[in-house]
Amino acid sequence: MILELLIILGIIGVLGECYIISLWLIAYRRTKKRIFPAYFPFASVIVPCKGTGHGFLENIQGFLAQEYPNYNLIFVVDSTQDSAYTTLLQLIENKPHIHLVLTEPVSGCSGKIAALLTGLKSTEKAEVLVFADSDIKPDTNWLENIVTPLQDATIGASTGYRWYFPSNLKTLLISAWNMASIVFMFYPSYTFAWGGSMAIRKNVFDALNIEGKWKTAFSDDLVLTISVKKAGYKIYLQPKCIIESPPETSITSFVRWGTRQYTWVRWYYPVFWIGSFVGFIGAQVIIAFGLLLLLFGYYLPGLLLSSMILFEILYGWLGISILPKTMTYPKERYPSKIGYALLTPIVFLLLAQNAFASAITQEIHWAGRTYRKPKN
Repeated sequence: MILELLIILGIIGVLGECYIISLWLIAYRRTKKRIFPAYFPFASVIVPCKGTGHGFLENIQGFLAQEYPNYNLIFVVDSTQDSAYTTLLQLIENKPHIHLVLTEPVSGCSGKIAALLTGLKSTEKAEVLVFADSDIKPDTNWLENIVTPLQDATIGASTGYRWYFPSNLKTLLISAWNMASIVFMFYPSYTFAWGGSMAIRKNVFDALNIEGKWKTAFSDDLVLTISVKKAGYKIYLQPKCIIESPPETSITSFVRWGTRQYTWVRWYYPVFWIGSFVGFIGAQVIIAFGLLLLLFGYYLPGLLLSSMILFEILYGWLGISILPKTMTYPKERYPSKIGYALLTPIVFLLLAQNAFASAITQEIHWAGRTYRKPKN
């Protein structure tokens, strides 16, 4: 009886993996079918800046070079002593559509949100609000691409996502980790706004009182995500805004970062977190159980359960084969598909670790500040 149950569990696991793999194929077909006409409402772009890290100058020049007819840029810096302040001051000289402002402290929210709230005071003309991180490297059409989906009245917000171009095996693993979750972003039920590159119509932002909610929040994008979805709007992933970000080089710090992200999700978006927790950890338990069964000679259920590793490899290969076709970068910038495929089982193991660690994390240490779960 136990053997039969294990075989059934193995079949369920295989079917589940087939479903996950099919998501890449369906996402690609959906993306090819969706074409938006031109749309150029006045946009205000708010970019909090802190320090001048790797690629900062090139990133800012990307924001300044947008091929978009009606927009203003608001750069927000914490202090005149910040190295970003001097650099920005030189770059924006004689550019009246660009503003450089200092963050006005707001108690009860994160430092980044305080910067965004400060930037909002310079958006009087805006029809669309765009929020971006200073460490993304926008191409000249980034602003047009992130704004265009908002002409659909059912779309409350549009979003991009980060992308890491790897330079060695370590950064390839980090890039594969980042890629693994992107497929879910193509599906409205799972899509969330990413604070590094997201846009929302000003009237929707105001109607949902997101500014007021931010005053007591730690995560800008998750609060916006929840507000938009509760109001019945969709969040649209714009694949052309899956954008280059500075390469991560430390697996340890990246794993900590992943745990922090999942902890934010547990605090603000518990339904999605529970699904991730059960899915990622459950898959690893099934694989481990399958390997043990093989070790003890139960070959059929053992093969069925442990075969999920092969499906994870196929998932990684499909991801790096399909995703670049929806993005804006030339294909020669992407490394070997085999590397992504073979590292994907390790990626899912790391994701399970992130999910487990987030379940027992009670506070987050970020940018010199400590955050605890907000009261409902």
